This record gives sequence, structure tokens and C-alpha cells, in this order.
Amino acid sequence: MITCTKCGEQNSDETRFCSKCNNKLQSSRKAAPTEEARHHPLEHFQHEGVPTDSWRALMRMVEAWAYVLVLLGVGAGCAYFTTWWPMYPTVGILGLLLWFRRV
Repeated sequence: MITCTKCGEQNSDETRFCSKCNNKLQSSRKAAPTEEARHHPLEHFQHEGVPTDSWRALMRMVEAWAYVLVLLGVGAGCAYFTTWWPMYPTVGILGLLLWFRRV
């Protein structure tokens, strides 16, 4: 028997909708909420902040995008001035930063 979560009516296992209120039946077989529980206000949600793993991943992604923007900026400057020698130390420095930071 499946109990309707809206009105508490007992329905057979084969039915999909409550025979009393036509509410869609849930398969969890929870008891119907009491009248007292229906009238209490909901508790306020307290956000616990971003998990440290997600925060660390976000900061690593921002750092990686900063490296890409630096590389693109130096590349654009080199293309504008048609001088490519600044690109070599930039790539080396960014490579060392990535190696030591393990990004």
C-alpha cells in the first residue's frame, strides 16, 4: 500500500494517482504530514560557504586564465612590434611558474 503524501489516503501499489485527491503518488511510502507540521513555517537556509576544494579549484582556474592572458598580451605586443624576442623569456617564466605552482 502506498500512502498519499497530500491527504494520507491508502492506495494500492499499482495506482499512480491518489483515489481521493488525484495527487501523484510517490514511491517512498512516507507517512502523510500531520496538520501541525503543515502550518509551521520553513526554517531559514544558512549557506555554509563554498567548500574548500571547490574554492581551491576556482582559484587555480583563475590563476591559469591569468597566465593565458599574460601570454596572449605578450604575444599581441610582439605581433604589433614585430619583435619576437620578449616571447621567449615570457614562456620560460610562465613555464617555471606553472612548474613550481603545479597548476
